[in-house]
Amino acid sequence: MLRTFVVIELPAAVLAVVAAAQNELKTALGERETLVRWVDPMRAHLTLKFLGDTAESRVDALGEALSGAVGGLCPPRLRTGALGCFPSGRQPRVLWFGLEGDLEGLTGLRDAVEAAIGPLGWPTEARPFQPHLTLGRVRPEATYAEKAGIGKAAGALWPPPPVEMMVAAVSLMRSELKPTGAIYTRLCETSLAS
Repeated sequence: MLRTFVVIELPAAVLAVVAAAQNELKTALGERETLVRWVDPMRAHLTLKFLGDTAESRVDALGEALSGAVGGLCPPRLRTGALGCFPSGRQPRVLWFGLEGDLEGLTGLRDAVEAAIGPLGWPTEARPFQPHLTLGRVRPEATYAEKAGIGKAAGALWPPPPVEMMVAAVSLMRSELKPTGAIYTRLCETSLAS
């Protein structure tokens, strides 16, 4: 079994701004930065659909479904936006970098992925789509006051200047969880219409 998900891989300029936002946030947090499990900024991506356990024999069918679903769609243009927290700034669990621009096109892309993969046995996501780039996850052992301080620090930061990107492709990725962090391997990629 493979642990898989469908993503938009990010260009180097966006990865650099993710790293810059993360560094700014780490500086603002000071000693509290150890209360966050930071995502490796060079592995950052925009998740469209988490599939989880997937039989290796199903990878080709998933690739064909993605190709049929997104191959003719117009590439949405996005740009990095503000910093934020899920579920709230008072008790954050996830620190993120928002996206702006053609969010309607991006949501249509995500919906096409859902529609293509649903018939293959993966249930459609019930939560509304909230496109974001994860910067880090607050460790569960952080106290209520520490979480509130982390959220306040994140809310007070101005994000780095926005960087634009055009979504050119959707990838099916494999994630292998290791003690040093996840290792991602692209299993297939589908280009959007040019």
